[in-house]
Amino acid sequence: WISESNRERASALGYTVVDSTTVIATHLTELIKSYSFDLLTREEVVNLLENLKESNPKIVEEVVPDVLKYADIQKVLQNLLREHVSIRNLASILETLADYGRRIQDPSLLTEYVRSSLARNISRQYQDEDGKLTCITLDPGLEELVSGSLQHTENGSFLSMSPSLMKDIMDAMGPHLENLVQNGHTAILLTSPQIRPHIKRIVDGIQPGIVVISYNEVVADVLVESV
Repeated sequence: WISESNRERASALGYTVVDSTTVIATHLTELIKSYSFDLLTREEVVNLLENLKESNPKIVEEVVPDVLKYADIQKVLQNLLREHVSIRNLASILETLADYGRRIQDPSLLTEYVRSSLARNISRQYQDEDGKLTCITLDPGLEELVSGSLQHTENGSFLSMSPSLMKDIMDAMGPHLENLVQNGHTAILLTSPQIRPHIKRIVDGIQPGIVVISYNEVVADVLVESV
């Protein structure tokens, strides 16, 4: 913090000067982003869809209530917000839910299909200034191990893996993710779409906020650099 009288001098020395009101507003905005999935109530989902109906009535009528209920759509939107994926393109989200909602009822799996449809937005969100997506990837053997540990039930899939093995995976990932951050990059892990949500749950044990995206969420014109 500096006094107002030192603003011009600080700017001349190359500092970015931000007033206190902007600082508080920025912090509040980040807090809202972090907890937006909690703030998205059923009523808010209804309001969002009613607003969308004004410009895209057919897509809303196609999905609600014959394909999915408001509660199902709320879960998908909350899943997206939980990982900081924008739901601004609601029409595209509804189109994907219309395509897959009749044969898939698992909100987690539906979320993965929606994420793939939002690939361009997700790729753009995590590109470096030079347009690259810098990340770490999993060894193919580890991908296969995690995939083989998946148990599929009528209520969805879950990871059947010993706590000690999960800890080993977290211990191995930690230094590489930390190295990314120390070199000025976002901590991003790139993995196959089948295991992405399960890997996300594992890395949340290292530190919340680590980004996990799948190969399906990277568009063809984005250069991926795995370090």
